[in-house]
Amino acid sequence: MKVQRLLTLALSLSLFGATGAVASSMWGDYEGFSKARVMINNEEKSFSDSDTPAFLIKGSAVLPVRVLSETLHALVKWDSSTNTVNIQKPNVHMFVAKKVDNDYSIKQPFGGVKKGDRLDFAVFAQVDSLKTPINSFKISIVSPSGEQVAVHEKVVGGQRESFWYPWPFNVTFSEAGNYVVKFSIKQDEGGDYTVVSEKVILSE
Repeated sequence: MKVQRLLTLALSLSLFGATGAVASSMWGDYEGFSKARVMINNEEKSFSDSDTPAFLIKGSAVLPVRVLSETLHALVKWDSSTNTVNIQKPNVHMFVAKKVDNDYSIKQPFGGVKKGDRLDFAVFAQVDSLKTPINSFKISIVSPSGEQVAVHEKVVGGQRESFWYPWPFNVTFSEAGNYVVKFSIKQDEGGDYTVVSEKVILSE
């Protein structure tokens, strides 16, 4: 896979005239073009020296596709034979529940826990508008410090435009802060997972 080539592809977003171009020059230059500052949910997006940053051409901002896909929680695939970037944005909705019957009817959905609690619960994921074949998906739970404390992976191996999937977890919420439930999709067997949906469980 030509991952590095994919990550440096860019989309052009319109800016408003010369004002944006003048203001952006304070962030430095990239190969003769003025860099643009990127804010995502009020947080500045940083770029390493090996990354292609956001920059300006003729009053328009050029943004790496990787940044756009991560922000939108979208799937991106590069077709080198046609020089085409394919962006897919499936609808993925998740919720968690403490009490679930054998038929997976939901009794006690929740979004917060006490620090130190150890809970049995289920994560429910509803997926639709998935218009590309996928290899697999996974549901993972990441602690506030960034540790993956639980994960479940399911191989699909084909086209499934819509499905509903529940899975039980047992987790100790030993830290205070946001535990993030992530739903990720792998498009090809040898590829990487892309997060397409997130839900937060607050531990306090």
